[in-house]
Order: sequence, then structure tokens, then C-alpha cells
Amino acid sequence: MQRLHALLQLSAAAGVVWLAAVPAAKAADFLMIPDSNSDRILLFDPFDGSLVDDNFIDGVGLFSTPLNAIQVNEEIWVSDQVADSIFRFDLGGTLISAIDSGLDNIRGMALVGDTVYVSNAGTENGAPGDGEVVVTFDTQGNTLGFFDTGDPYDILEYNGELLINDINSEATGGEDIDRYDLDGNLLGTFHESDGETGIDFPQQMTQRANGNLLVAGFSAPAGIYEYDANGNQVGVFDGDDGIAFRGIRGVYELGNGNILWTGGDGVVSTDLTTGVATDIFTVNTPDLLPEAGYRPSARYIDTLSIPDVADVPEPGIAIGLLSLGLLGLNQRRQKSA
Repeated sequence: MQRLHALLQLSAAAGVVWLAAVPAAKAADFLMIPDSNSDRILLFDPFDGSLVDDNFIDGVGLFSTPLNAIQVNEEIWVSDQVADSIFRFDLGGTLISAIDSGLDNIRGMALVGDTVYVSNAGTENGAPGDGEVVVTFDTQGNTLGFFDTGDPYDILEYNGELLINDINSEATGGEDIDRYDLDGNLLGTFHESDGETGIDFPQQMTQRANGNLLVAGFSAPAGIYEYDANGNQVGVFDGDDGIAFRGIRGVYELGNGNILWTGGDGVVSTDLTTGVATDIFTVNTPDLLPEAGYRPSARYIDTLSIPDVADVPEPGIAIGLLSLGLLGLNQRRQKSA
């Protein structure tokens, strides 16, 4: 943290105008996003989405396709879809252990109380049931059991229940978001889509400040879909609203009200009121990329809170630069783009 403060002071002395300092209480709050192309976990600011650390966890040689990084008490768990494993790290990003059996083709996860829910869509590697299940663990990594679902891609606690999406085809009862209690009992359908006029291939789900649900729609008609608490679709945001068709995966509402979203070429922030989208870590931000021609493959977005500010990770190659347009970051697209 002292080095972070020193960096800010040196930048000011050099005549660089930085973004207003975040209050100390916020200094240890971040968003984690895996980049499955470079096998890294990156950190972003939860208020404006700016890049904080471009290499918080270096998983080269360990990860295959990291998809979701979540905080589990004093640990970070990373689901890897191809390695069929959950990698466990401390809050500083040091590897502790791995859960490497009983899982296959895993995607999104959620911590609810003392239970970790993991979406599973395969039968190899000792995975239970018919493969389309949610596997449960305690926070020590011990398997608790599993329950049947559709073909799950993400899990979210919402109003005291679990929402679990199903990417199976509409003909086989999928393309919807289902409701379960915390014990895994099916309660009903939260939202049903035909996959043609509504959401197709739902990926990450998140709750907005207004209580509504946002869901990333990966396939055409691609976009970010919004539902009220009863599952009624109240909005869809697509290319006309600054949400380009990039294979949308992750979604999160920032503190400034913009929507941070991820796709097949990186991380973007969009102001839904104006339709202005700003590239944060994409092919359009070459100064931030590890090499020329690099294309990030950004995945799900989840929060990280480090209670001891002494453990805050060292800053990466950019801190708060996006909001100021430094390093050529201010790549903006209007509604027509």
C-alpha cells in the first residue's frame, strides 16, 4: 500500500493528473476477471472499472481455461473449465491447493453462507450424476453433494434463492433461468426464453442496485438482458446501446452506474443512458496488452475485498488511467458503432 501511495505522489510530482484518490475504506475492494487467453486473473476498480493490476494471479502452466474467480472467506477460488479443477489461492494470490477430482466442464460458482455451489456439465473426472449438476462444497473444500439441474453456466443467490441458468436448447427445456432453494430443490422457472426472441445461451448473472437481474446473453440475439424480481424482461441492451456483439460473457454494475461487461476480446464499460462504450482492456487498448496483436478473452466478473490494507496487491501497469484517457485508453464508440 505504501508503494501505491508513493506511486501516486511521484506521478503528481511529475505533472501527471491522477483520478481522485479512492477513500481508504475502498482501497481493498476490487473486481476479479480471468483472462483465459493469458491464464491470468486481473483486478479492476469496482467504481469506474479501471484496470488496477494486469497480473494479480499468474496462472501460466497451471490454468487451462479459468472462467470464474470468487472470494471464499480468506481465499480466492478459480474455476477452470478445461482443467476440471478449482484452484485455491490466498488473498495475496499465492496458490494453496486444488480441488482436481469430482468435477468436469465447470463454469460459474457462488458462495452462499458456508456453501460453495459449482456448475458442472460433464461426467468425466469422477463428476457425479448425469453431468448436468451443481456440485456443493464447504469452505474447506470438502464435497457436500450435488443436485440435478439443466446445463448450468452460472449460479447466483437472489432474494434468498438460487438462480441457475440452463443453456440447453429450448426444445429440450433450456434457454431459461431456473429457481432453486439453497438445498437444491427446484422451485420453478424464473424466466423462460425461446432462444430466438429472448436470451440465448445465458452466461453470467448479477443483481443491479435497483434489485433487477442482469444476464449476459452470449449468442444471437446477443446483449445484456434485464429482468425484474418476478422474471419479467424489462430491458435488453445491444449494439444500439453500446453493448457490441462480442460473445458477451460477464456482466457487473459499477459504482458509477455504468455496466462493466466482458467478451471474446476483453473488458468494456458502457453508459447505458448515453450508449457510450469505453474499452478498458481490449484489442483497442494496445498499450495495456502483453504483446502486439494480443486478444484478451475475458470471463466472469466477481468481487474481492481484502480486509487488511497491508495485503493489497501491488498495482499493475495502470491504476485509474481509464477515466483520464491516458495511454490512449479513451477508445469510445457511439450508439451507431
